Amino acid sequence: MTIKPLVLTLLALLCAAPAVAEEFTPKAYMKAVMTASPSLKRAEQTFLKAEADYRAALLDAALPSFNFSMADSFYDQDRHNLHFDKGDATSVLSASLNLYDSASSPLSRIKTARLNYESARLTLLNAKQAEALKALRRFYDLYSAQRKIEIARNNLASRERQYKDTNEQFESGTRSKIEVTQSEGDKLQSELALAQAEVSAAKALMSFNELIDADPDAPQGVQLTSAAVEVKLPLPRTDVARALENNYGLRLRRSALERTGIAVRNALRSDLPRLKVDADWNKYNTGIFGTRGGAWREGQTYGVGATLNFPFGFLGAQNLLDAGGQKASLKAAELELEDAVRALKTEVLTRQKDIELQVKSKQLLEFQVKALKATTDNLLSEYSQGGASSLQLDSSQTKYLDASNSQIAAVNDLDLALAAYRALLGEPIWE
Repeated sequence: MTIKPLVLTLLALLCAAPAVAEEFTPKAYMKAVMTASPSLKRAEQTFLKAEADYRAALLDAALPSFNFSMADSFYDQDRHNLHFDKGDATSVLSASLNLYDSASSPLSRIKTARLNYESARLTLLNAKQAEALKALRRFYDLYSAQRKIEIARNNLASRERQYKDTNEQFESGTRSKIEVTQSEGDKLQSELALAQAEVSAAKALMSFNELIDADPDAPQGVQLTSAAVEVKLPLPRTDVARALENNYGLRLRRSALERTGIAVRNALRSDLPRLKVDADWNKYNTGIFGTRGGAWREGQTYGVGATLNFPFGFLGAQNLLDAGGQKASLKAAELELEDAVRALKTEVLTRQKDIELQVKSKQLLEFQVKALKATTDNLLSEYSQGGASSLQLDSSQTKYLDASNSQIAAVNDLDLALAAYRALLGEPIWE
């Protein structure tokens, strides 16, 4: 009889336990952000539309198009009153297939649809890349803010210890009242720094939760999956060639140029004598839906025909001007791509130099933090024994605090720079 109430009590306690913050790694957070992103969902819909258009263009070029029509006269010269008799209605079933068009062939329409599909795919990949980079920045913002709270707490503990030692030494007559006041001011400053770090972490948490559509103040944990990224320097110059081949933005520009080329060629050909060859088939009086009918072999027409059209305007003047304008637009698109290629080469090499500096800065800060920690610990020990001065300890603590915060920023900045560099080379950073 006593087991059931105990079980119910345990279940109630479990249900009432506070939710444990989910631990996010960078890749797990990127995946969650991309799943919840409205902009990414819009890009996916655009891609699906382009995919459907491409398939429709394939069917349109490879298969004939069918059409069924019905007609009836409610009033004519023989019957001067409105009437409707389904037996008088006529129907036509027809099929047509374009076999050749010198200005816009089925193959060029398929190629344009394929390029539109490829552009939509690259646009989707570009959107994923941008969303992943945004997620990484929010991840490191929160990670940095939470780490800085730990540093601020450690700094406050150090200042409190110093303030306690100063008071004790003041009571024993080895420290002055000015040093007590200064130590108290340093402690209060550290309390303010901790409060500022906590506010920054709260803001970073809200930005973090925004991208995954979670409650703004929902607790979240972040952890790095490995130690700091090791970079082999110098970065290879062959990365320039990789970027020129794989960069999503540049591939989009190439696709746009190819589409422009097709459009210009079609426009130029349309100013020349235009030859079209079409195959047609018609069946009249089908008998469908109660319309007039007959034997299937009767009322059929079919054939293959050609038309030649020459829109020369006023003595060809418009054609010449139009051709010049089309060629100019194609040349402008080519120059735009050339400019983008130059800019990408420079950007890759510039990013390499930036990463080299960031690696060296991270290494220096790691050394400084380790050295300053040892110095501060020694000075704290000496200060508690009345040896070191408060100015020496204060200077060391301030340098240690600044170096620790700079080290966190350096690690985060390097990881973000490497991710942006990989994106520049056309690598999917979310995988």
